[in-house]
Amino acid sequence: MIVAGGTGGHIMPGLALSEALLEKGREVFFVAGSRPIEKRILEDKPFPVYHLEVEGFVGRSLLRKLIALFKLGLALLRSLKLLRSINPQIIFAEGGYVSIPVVLAGKLLGIRLGLHEQNVIPGMANKVLSHLVDRVFISFPESKDYFPKDKVVFSGNFVRKSLFTKKEGKKEGICLLILGGSLGARFINELALEVLPRLLEEFPNLRVIWQTGFDDYERVKQKLDEDAFGGRVKILPFIDDMGSAYSEADFVLSRAGASTIAELCAFGVPALFIPFPYATHNHQEKNAKALVEACGAFMLRQREATADKVLSLLRSALSQEELRVKMGRAMRKFFDPQGVERAIAEMEALV
Repeated sequence: MIVAGGTGGHIMPGLALSEALLEKGREVFFVAGSRPIEKRILEDKPFPVYHLEVEGFVGRSLLRKLIALFKLGLALLRSLKLLRSINPQIIFAEGGYVSIPVVLAGKLLGIRLGLHEQNVIPGMANKVLSHLVDRVFISFPESKDYFPKDKVVFSGNFVRKSLFTKKEGKKEGICLLILGGSLGARFINELALEVLPRLLEEFPNLRVIWQTGFDDYERVKQKLDEDAFGGRVKILPFIDDMGSAYSEADFVLSRAGASTIAELCAFGVPALFIPFPYATHNHQEKNAKALVEACGAFMLRQREATADKVLSLLRSALSQEELRVKMGRAMRKFFDPQGVERAIAEMEALV
């Protein structure tokens, strides 16, 4: 059983793990939260999916914390019932608050437990759960200091093999991919609205693929006329076929979520990261810094990311193919294609 929730940052590694398990002929069940984006990402999958109603605690009012606690109790009872029904040998948690009731239930029933941390600095849920599980898999070496030393295994982050399905067709011109994560990013969308008209004018061979997120899609479509640029801009609320988008992209403007970073490293696509400043423990900035120090990416903190600075860095990257190739090579060094196999082998050895 794989449990992951909250955002695509937790769910995508869970999908990568499920793909690898199904290839081995294992039986997979998936548990996630009940937000629309979680249901959207997990629809029509080749395994049963269950959704639990949970809420976060951090930064909430006392009333919301009490409601979250009540929902957690209900989710724990439902998890116990679900686990008794399915009887999995292993529960593998990818993070998010939905992991708490499932891992607690698994501990009570004596099931083997694995935990995966995608960021440099773990969130509250994973810190707490690390004391209950049998193994903790980390994506960045620096994360080992936050967990019980005897449980830690370095696996890197997990990337879906299905992303690498061979894409047909030749690339034309230069392609800029704009991502705000699975939930979208209003700040990045605003920057793009200001910067894109100038970039498209300066680079006649530039094409843009832009994932706005569902909440911002209509607003962006009203503000930017795709037809005005001769079909060179494609605006989407959500990209289902990320493999094609990464294959086409020469450069990316993005937040610095762990799954986005892992996928960019797997494809060797350089990026300008503008980390989400309100992420827990500012973990997105710390994720991005590791790549910046390796010369694989640029980074601007949100407070310093003016349109002029963003335009300058994008102009520099888009105009220098040699620079993009060098940065892409640096990104690819962070990807470990055997990480998911290592995690599966570790957990199955415990059973």
